[in-house]
Amino acid sequence: MRKTELGAFSLSLIEAFPMVDDHPDVAGLLRDADILQSLGAAMSSEYVGEGITKVIAPEARGPVLGALVAKYLEAGLVLVRKDGRNHPGSDTQITSEKIWNGEQVNFQSRSFDLDRTDRVLIVDDWATTGNTIRATKQCIDETEATYVGSSVIVNKAEEFTLKELRIKWLVRFDDLT
Repeated sequence: MRKTELGAFSLSLIEAFPMVDDHPDVAGLLRDADILQSLGAAMSSEYVGEGITKVIAPEARGPVLGALVAKYLEAGLVLVRKDGRNHPGSDTQITSEKIWNGEQVNFQSRSFDLDRTDRVLIVDDWATTGNTIRATKQCIDETEATYVGSSVIVNKAEEFTLKELRIKWLVRFDDLT
């Protein structure tokens, strides 16, 4: 997706983003077939040509978006599940710092899903504190794979978090409310 197309798509997201109880609804956004068909290309646009070999996606909506991006980038998909979910072979436990709701989250992953030759992109729906992305990045770092950056739909994070974690985003939260 070219820069001009990406800009137009981002504007269309702002206009189409459903609200539930005065809050942007990502799940509702995914109901729109036209938007869903374009999300993979849009979320991948900054990373085409970066040699991404794996997309890693934390639960809950990350795996849905991660699959779209992985397909577009012709990369593999790696899941990071919340603790207590079925994830056969999980051998890595990571606890995040406090996320958007003020709570820590325990995640599980599988160290054998990545290796030092992988170039990895993290995909999720939101960036607020950056702590879900930091926890997911820790899974990458432990395997010595290369972290390339992160892609989200909605940015509600501070500028230093965006820079630290190299987060690219499609819309700003403030543009949706």
